[in-house]
Amino acid sequence: MGVVAGSAIGGPLLGELPAEAAAATVITTEQASGRILRFNPAAWNGGSVLWKAPSRTGTWTNLSDVKRRGTTRWGSVMLVTASGAGDYLGRAAMIDESAIGSGRTGGIVWQATVDGNPHSIERIEGRGAIVVATSKGATGSASGGGLSLFVPATNGGKPSSTRVGFYSFPGAHGVTWSRTGHLLAVGNGQLRAYTVTGNGSGTRLKFAFSTSFSDGSGRAKTGHDVLPDHAAADTYLFTSSYYVRRVKLVAGPTGWHFGKLSTVSRAAHVKSYTRMPSGVTTWIVPGGGEGDWSRTVHFSSGNHSKSGARFYRVRYNTTAYH
Repeated sequence: MGVVAGSAIGGPLLGELPAEAAAATVITTEQASGRILRFNPAAWNGGSVLWKAPSRTGTWTNLSDVKRRGTTRWGSVMLVTASGAGDYLGRAAMIDESAIGSGRTGGIVWQATVDGNPHSIERIEGRGAIVVATSKGATGSASGGGLSLFVPATNGGKPSSTRVGFYSFPGAHGVTWSRTGHLLAVGNGQLRAYTVTGNGSGTRLKFAFSTSFSDGSGRAKTGHDVLPDHAAADTYLFTSSYYVRRVKLVAGPTGWHFGKLSTVSRAAHVKSYTRMPSGVTTWIVPGGGEGDWSRTVHFSSGNHSKSGARFYRVRYNTTAYH
């Protein structure tokens, strides 16, 4: 796809929409109400409330990420982050979906306060450790940012609320686990891959390899999000200040590495972007008069808005790793 204007990111990437597109749903972080909502783009309505945060203030200000994952101990869980108020002291949590109450509240089985503008969260398959990406340093210092690691005593258990490791990565905004055995993270000018060593309380991250990107001379190159391309094996989509890019994890004779980056779009400030198994793409990008959020969830099959909403992130609704 070539250069696009405003919030338009083109039409369907794979031509005519497949039949299974109607069955695909997405989940979103909606910051105005502090809720996680589910939508069916083929039958758009007010959305189904999956969970509501305990508060919309303090460390729970501005829900910034959600992922669903399958676990042995709790079944399906939701992982969420909130970036926090002006001091950037935010929150990370894991919610047992089966324990959510009739008011769509509760169910929290793990949580931690996390400094530095927490923006993304992931649970490491097979270990149960949780990684939180923060874009800033303590109390919002621009010089910080990185990955906070929280580990359980034994694989699959509940992690400690105190991190055991911090891995510096300025501007870290997005993180996701790959079935290749890599944790992918995007930050200022780089997409990085980490492997995992140890088990239980000894679980740690180890830097493996990276690829660099630039959004142009004099422009910020802040990475915003990294998500799977669910229609292509080992392929990921990541957004930055002025680009959406695609990259594939490649197993070469000397080990895994990132393949060549390709441009999906040159739209600015795309907060999240992913492609569902059907080939339908979905993304969030602020429009005119909006802040770091949008009232609209965009789809290659047609855009949908919700009055009063402040959507920040959108994800394909699945508990599976890619």
